[in-house]
Amino acid sequence: MMTNKKNSTIDTVYEAIKEKIVEMAYEPNEHLIEEVLSTEFQVSRTPLRQALYRLELEGLVYKKTTGRIHVAALSKKEAEEIFYVREILEGLIARLATIHIAAHPSKEDIVHNLQDVMLLMRNAAESGRQADVVRYGNEFHNILEVHSDNQTAVNMLRQIKSRLARYRRVGVYKDPEYPATKPVDEHEEIMNFVTSGNAEGAEAAMRAHIMRSLQNTIQALSYLRG
Repeated sequence: MMTNKKNSTIDTVYEAIKEKIVEMAYEPNEHLIEEVLSTEFQVSRTPLRQALYRLELEGLVYKKTTGRIHVAALSKKEAEEIFYVREILEGLIARLATIHIAAHPSKEDIVHNLQDVMLLMRNAAESGRQADVVRYGNEFHNILEVHSDNQTAVNMLRQIKSRLARYRRVGVYKDPEYPATKPVDEHEEIMNFVTSGNAEGAEAAMRAHIMRSLQNTIQALSYLRG
């Protein structure tokens, strides 16, 4: 029972710190002080250190030779590496999801779900709710993952999702010229290919969307450095 409680505490702290890193509440290269974190999350040093170790394994924080923990930096090189992998995996997932949705007995329900998410995403973009744009974009991608029926591709994508999430938010949060409705238009194009059963079109549109997102991210990194 005590072990379960301890693991629960570690998981809670891990998720809370990860969210702050992903959402840019903790900035790249920021020094994370154990004493401050321990007070902030009301936990002892032991579960805190285990949570930080998990984040280190994911590449979200790093430990200096002095033992000080810092939020991992962001770089153009890492962004390119992550987005190139994402382009291939998400393109494949979009293609497979299109094929499986077309043959699914509940196709109409799936299509309505995609349409509802896109409506929410557009409303969020038009009202300037950037965090919600990202959230609904995630929901859209999750629907395609579920219906891709390729758990290997989904698992590979999940391995880079925490690092990817940081770069996606840099583009949305840090670029004053970010085109708020552009990703909505791109997701709607993908959706139209998916719902019409055009697997090649869905894959091509998804890959184009991700490459455009990469360019936006690279642009945003220059603002972050500035």
